[in-house]
Amino acid sequence: MNKENELHITCDCHTHELHFEKDDELGVWYVSFWQRGYASDTPWKYRLKCIWHILKYGRPYGDEVILSKNNIFRLKKYLEKQLKS
Repeated sequence: MNKENELHITCDCHTHELHFEKDDELGVWYVSFWQRGYASDTPWKYRLKCIWHILKYGRPYGDEVILSKNNIFRLKKYLEKQLKS
């Protein structure tokens, strides 16, 4: 379930996902790289490891970056510039 302060962008290969979440209390954004595990040849041992990670931590991310408002604006400016070229 997505909240209003979240955005999920799935990789075109359908095995990864970028997750963006704004934390209004702290004034920061969380950018997470999620393993989705949709590959048909994914071993059960790896799948169980991912399930355990979700149960233990609540999120299936492999890594996370925390960005300040200033860095979010820098990212926005960069993306807008790249989209125009």
